[in-house]
Amino acid sequence: MLMDLFRKILMITPFHKAQRGNSITAVRLSCGLAERGYDINLLSLDQEKWREQLGTLLDQSEYGLLHVLHARHLGLILKSFPQAAQLPIILTTTGTDIHFDLHNEQRATVLHALQAATKIVVFHDDLQELVAQEYPPAANKMITIPQGVSIPRNIPGHRRDWGFGPDEVIFLLPSGLRPVKNISLAIDALTPLQPFFPRLRLVITGADLDSDYSRPLLARIQTLPWVSYLGEVPHENIGSLLALGDVVLNTSLAEGQPQAVLEGMSLGLPSIMTAVPGNSNIITNGKEGFYVEDETSFCWAAQQLLEDESLRREMGSRAQALVSLKYRLEQELDAYDTLYCSLLSAQP
Repeated sequence: MLMDLFRKILMITPFHKAQRGNSITAVRLSCGLAERGYDINLLSLDQEKWREQLGTLLDQSEYGLLHVLHARHLGLILKSFPQAAQLPIILTTTGTDIHFDLHNEQRATVLHALQAATKIVVFHDDLQELVAQEYPPAANKMITIPQGVSIPRNIPGHRRDWGFGPDEVIFLLPSGLRPVKNISLAIDALTPLQPFFPRLRLVITGADLDSDYSRPLLARIQTLPWVSYLGEVPHENIGSLLALGDVVLNTSLAEGQPQAVLEGMSLGLPSIMTAVPGNSNIITNGKEGFYVEDETSFCWAAQQLLEDESLRREMGSRAQALVSLKYRLEQELDAYDTLYCSLLSAQP
């Protein structure tokens, strides 16, 4: 048994107040690993006076390791608090840090984080290749840990509670409103189908994260009676919403790994996803859902699922089985537990 001192973990997430992928991942991991006996101190960079708090934590507390979500934010932390590099560091990359920050003006900050990290966690093997291409020394310290699905199970509800009709075919797009999420793709692809399938309904849910992007999008949605924007739904209620849907969507230009899609699949929904890094290795195209390249292929995939209820059920059943096989929470926690133990036990 490791000494209690060395089971103290400082976990840092960019977001906690705002409900985003990083915040949901941080809560899932911190709660799950705390149940396994780790003393997790979760610090969010969107809380007030986080710099003062981090400085105090690093100066006064003895941690066994530092676990940071998102490479750019780790790089920024190390610039302000170089003493953090004295700890073993686990960096979990989450998507935009590799797909965007590594290729823009933030590149030097991301490379600094990749260099400083003791271990780098990615969600899928394709990301290992992307990171190694840009920073070859990272190849020997990367590990793939897919995200686990943790969704509240107080699920049964009624469509009327959400304003849905009993016979509508609900296409759910759980996504924050920001450019990388490319939400207009779903509207553009489904619009030609709606006159032929009047029961079609597109439901978008997620925080408004970029008002310049969301303003024209929301104005357009108000003109389309078959499209609804529910705003941000608390994660404890997302299962109830997903369970009432028929198809779950992801329209992103790039992804780390779409947690909301995995949650929908775990409840038996087929998916339509853009064939981009982060999405493209989750399902087998045509088996648990469809990958799409553009508006035309999206429209075709949606039509298949609108026309054939049995196809929706069959794909949804296979999607649920896939999540149970590859994306269980216990698998994710087992992998992090092993990683934590290996780093903690290596300390003098």
